[in-house]
Amino acid sequence: MDKLRSVKPNILFHLFVNIVVVIFITGASYYHTPLDGFKDNAIYLLHLILLQTTVAGLIYFLSLSKWVFRIVFSALFLSYCCFSFWSYSQDVSVTSGLIQAVLESKSDIVIDVITLPYVLFFMAAVVMLSFVLRFHSKIKPRKEFLIFSILALLCVSLYFFIENKRPGTLKNRLPYNVYFGLKDYFKKPDLILNTSISKVERIKDSIKVVFVLGETVRADHLSLNGYERETTPLLEKEGNVISFTKLHTDHTYTGKSVPQILTDQNLGDTIQPLTSVFSVANKANIKTTWIGNQTLEDSFGPITETNSSVILVDKFKSEFSFNKELDEVMLQPLDSVLKTSTPQLITLHMIGSHWWYENRYSDLFRKFTPVIDSKYVPSQSKEQMINSYDNTILYLDYFLSEVIQKLKAEDVPTAMVYVSDHGELLGEDGRWLHAQGGDVLKNPAYIFWFSDSFRAKYSTEVDTLSAIKNEPITTDDVYFRLLHILGIETK
Repeated sequence: MDKLRSVKPNILFHLFVNIVVVIFITGASYYHTPLDGFKDNAIYLLHLILLQTTVAGLIYFLSLSKWVFRIVFSALFLSYCCFSFWSYSQDVSVTSGLIQAVLESKSDIVIDVITLPYVLFFMAAVVMLSFVLRFHSKIKPRKEFLIFSILALLCVSLYFFIENKRPGTLKNRLPYNVYFGLKDYFKKPDLILNTSISKVERIKDSIKVVFVLGETVRADHLSLNGYERETTPLLEKEGNVISFTKLHTDHTYTGKSVPQILTDQNLGDTIQPLTSVFSVANKANIKTTWIGNQTLEDSFGPITETNSSVILVDKFKSEFSFNKELDEVMLQPLDSVLKTSTPQLITLHMIGSHWWYENRYSDLFRKFTPVIDSKYVPSQSKEQMINSYDNTILYLDYFLSEVIQKLKAEDVPTAMVYVSDHGELLGEDGRWLHAQGGDVLKNPAYIFWFSDSFRAKYSTEVDTLSAIKNEPITTDDVYFRLLHILGIETK
């Protein structure tokens, strides 16, 4: 009893400091999570407790030294609070892109984002930090050092156990995402690109192509391909639309599929250097522009940067955000870029049908109900999941139709090529989402549209595609098909 009484101040201190860290830092990663019902909230409360348990172990080791705690903990706490404010207020994702903005932004831009709520939040953090430091000065950190150190090591090891079981469960949340964002920012990309493009020839004088790179859309959920639900009514009313039903990819997540689509890398081939489709287009004096609604990953960021210009919309919110802008925000910059020159290759990188589905379309497209109401997948019915997913396809139909209308207004031959990076599991064998095995994951959507003037001038190309639309084909086709449509001939 006396031993317990002697270490009681230490226990109370660590309870206090961890509650403060939850309120000011780790809780921000859960604030915007959509949940419904007691069970869902209980599950994510447990998730937060597990995350904070791993952080508690690190805090304990910092607390063993008075000056280390005062300097290191204080610096880390206030630094993380700078990020957590934006996670709380705007659901901003801490990624390498955000780290880049923080480290490279000009001083006048930084001053513009320091608002009154930001200052008040930071001042509250400073006040709370002063209480933590005062409490720490009154305890004997090395009391029962052995037993507490063993417990702290177990807490820290819990992070590695959870990440090994489900990668990304903790690393994508505060405070760990700051570390990994910094690591990605300073990391040298593994991707090696060919910067010496051999001579190319362009045989089409005036053409504009919009390449829409989709996300998580499976071919069999398009009514254009025979799906029983009407998910693509606008595309079905369009003329000159060709949809491939049997496109195959071995890659079931963005980090592997996108680099393969955008370069001359064959499926299953890891040989480098790789040649970017944009580099070849640039060599043929075609203006290339990337307009993206996804943050750039290390896996494809260097490829993206081979475009003549890169425009990122909503760039500080990744697919992990529950308040991300809809893909239609890319239509305005598309308008501006289309007016600039010809020939052109414009890429639109969608957030598409990536989970969480309810954040990927507006209320106007909520046709299939009931929809999902919680991020916790096991609490959702199969009907809810498929309804929400199909609503994202309805929104895709609208988005592609809008792109087509803009291309119709151009006075040169135009084309749109759409391909999704991979599909999505919707309850097959009790599994959901992607980045795992499953045939439906490997059959993404692949759609072409051509203007009347393109069809009149290059009818053979269009007829060839129409003839093979139900034939098996792999995503190797995308790179060469884009170059062919642009009229680029290369070795």
